[in-house]
Formats: sequence, C-alpha cells, structure tokens
Amino acid sequence: MFSKIIPIIIAYFLGSIPSAYLIAKNKGIDITSRVENGRLGTASVSRNVGKFAGALVGIMDFCKGALSIIIADRMSGGEGWVMVLAGAAAIIGHNWSIFLHFMGGKGAATTFGNLFYLLPIPFLLAGFITAVPSYFLKQKSRFSIPGKNKDFKTSDFLTSILFLLTFIFAFFFEAPLIIAFSPIIFSVPIILKKN
Repeated sequence: MFSKIIPIIIAYFLGSIPSAYLIAKNKGIDITSRVENGRLGTASVSRNVGKFAGALVGIMDFCKGALSIIIADRMSGGEGWVMVLAGAAAIIGHNWSIFLHFMGGKGAATTFGNLFYLLPIPFLLAGFITAVPSYFLKQKSRFSIPGKNKDFKTSDFLTSILFLLTFIFAFFFEAPLIIAFSPIIFSVPIILKKN
C-alpha cells in the first residue's frame, strides 16, 4: 500500500512546483502581484513577461503532469487507479500550490501532460480535431451559442470538447475503465478552480 500512496503524495508536491512564479521571478517580475484572479500559468506569464517565458511555463507544467504519472506507473506497477489519482493530485498541486499559499494556475497544461501519458492516441486525435475550431475561434475570447443568453469563454469551451473527445476515443481504443474516465476526473479540479 505504501508504494501506492507515496506516488500520489509525490505528485501533489511535483504539481505544486510554481513554474510560472519561478520563470517570472528569474526575469525580475513577481507574477503574483500582476494577476487579479490568482491564476498563475502560461497565459499570465505570456501577458506579463513574454511569449517565450509563457511557453516555458506551459512546457514545465505539461512535464509536471506527465512525470507525476510516470512515477506513479513505476512505483505502483502500473495500477490504473494510482496513476489517475497521481494525475489528479498533480493538477490539485498546480492549482493550489503549497509553495504559493495555495495560489496556482488553471491546470490545463498539467492535465494535458497527464492525458498525453495515459491516453496518447485518444488525446492526440482529440487535439487534432479541436485544433480546427481553435484556429477559427482564436481571435474570439468569448462567443455565444444561438438561442442561449450566455457567453462562453472560447478556451474553456474548446478544452471541454478536448476532454470529452479524449474520453470517447478512450473507449473506442478500449482503454481500461479507470484510465478511460481520467479526462472526466481530471476536469473536476479545473472546474473547481474556475468557481
């Protein structure tokens, strides 16, 4: 049991590494004082430090997700539920970092790292499909669905579609049940961070 709990704890601390804060601080900027919504991630660093710095944050956050599951995979002997919980713990650590008084990002890049390791083909297929509407909607930060009196944030909508398609393709490729449900499980801390 020890080998199954420890990787989940490691994943939380790995996810908590504040890449946005560290990269911005390396450029002499305290990113925590520049964001109003408390979300420290790729977008906030891109806006306040630069696109290259933002890309580095995205890569680091992606790697945190993938590495957390790689460690869980090795330590647990490939137990699906341990890998999924480790992935969720990494997202929680990223969103509510113990090193930043529980501030953090939205968790998208970390989740992408999780899904890339757990469900590479379904995730890449879903990413390819959502890349098309993403290209056409990239200039619009918000949009409305006809008949609805509510605006949707474009990035949130496309991320939701990406997770849903990854979930569907996971069943098509006959992934183990707990792994197939991982996109749904990983979306929970992202939704909680938004509210």
